[in-house]
Amino acid sequence: MKRRDFVVLGLGLALSGALVAPASADVLADIKARGVLKVAIDLGNPPYAMMDAAFKPTGSEVETAELLAKDLGVKIELISVPTSGRIQFIVSGKADIALSTLSITAERLKVVDFSIPYSETSIVVAAPKSAPIKTYADLAGKSVAVTRGTVNDTRLTESTANVAGVQIVRFEDDPTASAAVTSGQFANYATSRPLLQALIKANPKVDLEEKFVAQAYPIGVAIRKGETALTQAINQWIRTNLDNGKLVAIYEKFQNAKLDPKRLQEMDPPR
Repeated sequence: MKRRDFVVLGLGLALSGALVAPASADVLADIKARGVLKVAIDLGNPPYAMMDAAFKPTGSEVETAELLAKDLGVKIELISVPTSGRIQFIVSGKADIALSTLSITAERLKVVDFSIPYSETSIVVAAPKSAPIKTYADLAGKSVAVTRGTVNDTRLTESTANVAGVQIVRFEDDPTASAAVTSGQFANYATSRPLLQALIKANPKVDLEEKFVAQAYPIGVAIRKGETALTQAINQWIRTNLDNGKLVAIYEKFQNAKLDPKRLQEMDPPR
């Protein structure tokens, strides 16, 4: 099962801008000049981002990106990337931002800048229902599937460093990792809670359940280092749309869970 790459161009119409930013911006000025916001996004990560039955991008991240472009007064170009390529597309300049379920971590902050949090995710470890797994220590002697370059990968690697016999098998994107689990190649899976819920819903016969929560992470927009004007503008946009409830409504529409803006603020790590 191999996920195709899609580049979705020109979604939405240019609308009047509702976001004001300093005139000294570089990437922000480029976005305004070209009239297009280029967004790196992993479209194989339901319910955050995926393709619907009509082959149209949908999900909480897609609608968030569309709202941002609308408020900037520009069109949107969604650039579909593998999970492991989200940061790379920002650093290389192939995309203006990455809005793709990127947790704000100290490791990533060394490479890119982040906005304040606009969403959150919990990473979990799943296994067969009969498996007596309650902590990372219980993975001793077992193989675990995970998507490369995710916080699931980082947390799993760090937390099992001293656990004997753990074999971590890394896949380049979530669909491939999920397919390996649903096909029976792997019994244990480190992933996000929403992705696990979507996987179980789509495959009700799979013997898999959440065993424990590894950690909850704030999610931010990834931006190239040094783009102060763009970062400040997006931060203000996030504050505005958390306060008016638009970002909360988008999250809850797709995640079937509550989003607490105050909790997001408390989760935001020091920069």
